[in-house]
Amino acid sequence: MRRRTMLFACVLGACALWISTAVAGTLTLRYSDPDWKDIRAALDQYERDNPGTKVALDRVSPADVMPQFLRETAVGTGPDVVQVGFVQVKDLATAQAVLPLDDFTKPQKATQALADYVALDLATWKDGKVYALPWTTDTFAMVYRTDLMQKAGITAIPKTWDEFRDAAKKVHDATGKVGFQFPFGSANGNGIWFAANYWWWTHGQALIVKKPDGSYGLGVTAADVADDMRYFDSLLKAGVTPKAMISVSNWADPVIIEPLVSGDAMSTLVPPANFKQILVEWKERNPNGSDPPFISALVPEATAPSVTHAGGRSLVINANTPDPKGAWKLVQFLSSKKMFSDYYKTQMPAQKTLLKEIDFGPLLQGYAEQLQRARSWGPYAEGPVPIPMMWNETARDFGSVFVGESTPDQAAQTLLAAISKNLK
Repeated sequence: MRRRTMLFACVLGACALWISTAVAGTLTLRYSDPDWKDIRAALDQYERDNPGTKVALDRVSPADVMPQFLRETAVGTGPDVVQVGFVQVKDLATAQAVLPLDDFTKPQKATQALADYVALDLATWKDGKVYALPWTTDTFAMVYRTDLMQKAGITAIPKTWDEFRDAAKKVHDATGKVGFQFPFGSANGNGIWFAANYWWWTHGQALIVKKPDGSYGLGVTAADVADDMRYFDSLLKAGVTPKAMISVSNWADPVIIEPLVSGDAMSTLVPPANFKQILVEWKERNPNGSDPPFISALVPEATAPSVTHAGGRSLVINANTPDPKGAWKLVQFLSSKKMFSDYYKTQMPAQKTLLKEIDFGPLLQGYAEQLQRARSWGPYAEGPVPIPMMWNETARDFGSVFVGESTPDQAAQTLLAAISKNLK
C-alpha cells in the first residue's frame, strides 16, 4: 500500500512538474523523426529570438505518437505541440485532444487563413474547424541514374508507364544492371501500396471515391485492379526488378538504397529523405567534387497526368496546454520560410508558396514539381475503411500475384471483396 501511495504521488508530481514548467515559460515540442538535431538547432534560435522562453524537445518513435499522446491528454497532461501525421488529425479532433486553430486565426476562419497549405482537408474536422497546421509535406518521385541511362542510349526521362518499363528493360539488357529497384514485399508499411495507387490515379481511377450523395464506394473495377497487378508483375517477369525484391517491403531498406549509390540500379521510387540519403552516401564515396549522376523526376503518367499522394506531418496544439498563445507562436515559427531555408531541409514545407519560393536545387526539382501535382488521400482518409486495412490488403493481394499464388483476376476479386465488406 505504501509503495502504491508513493507511486501515485510520483505520478501526480510528474503532472504538477509538467504544468509548472509550462507556466514558467517552457514549451514542449514532441518530435518523432530521426532528423531531430536540425529541429533542435532551430529551437535554439527560437529561444535566442524570444528571451525567457524555453522549448524542450521530446522525442518518441512514430508508432508511439498517437497512443502516448491520447493517454496523456485523457488525464490533462502532455506536450504543448506535437508532430503528427496528416491522417491522424481527425482522430485527435474526435478525441478532443487538440485545439482548433480557428481560435488563433480570428477574424478569418482557419480554412481561409491557411488556404496556402496542402492537405488542409485532412486537418478539417466535421465541425468545419481546422485542428492542425500542415507542416511538412513529401511524396514519392522517380530517381534515375543518368549515367546508366546514357550507357543504354536513353536520352529522355520516360513519360508514361509503358515508356518507363521499356527504358528499364533497355538498361537491364544493355548493362546487366537493375532497371527498377523497388520493394515489392507485402509486409505492413509496404511500398507497393503507393506504386499501385499512383498507377490507378494516373489512369483516372481511385480505390475509394466519395459519391454525390456523400457516401463512399469503390472507384475501380476488378479489371482495373488486375491491370495494375499485371503491370508491376511484368517488371518482375521481365527481370527489370529482381525477384528478391518480393521479400523487401521498406523503401528505406539498404538493399533499395545501395544499388542506386553503387550504380547497380537505374531507378527507384522513394521520398525525398531517401534520395538525400543516396546523395550523401554517393558523395562520401566520390569526394572528388564531380556532379552526382542522378535526377529526380515525375512519376509516369497514363490517361491522366502524373499524380502522387501528399504525405507529411502536421503540428497540433494540446487541448491541455496552459499556454495556447505561446504554443501557436511556436507553431508559426516552425512553419516559417526561415525554418525551411536555414534549418530544416530533410522535408519540404506544406505551403504552396514556399514550395515555389525556396530553391531546393536541381537534383530535388523533380520532388518540387511532383508536390505541385500531389493529391491528399481525401476519401481514403475520410471514408469508413481504415487506410491501414486497405494498405495491407492491397500488398497481400499484389504479393499473391508476384509469387504465383493467384492470377491477377483472382487477386483483384479478393482485394475488392475485402474492401467492399468494410465499406458495408
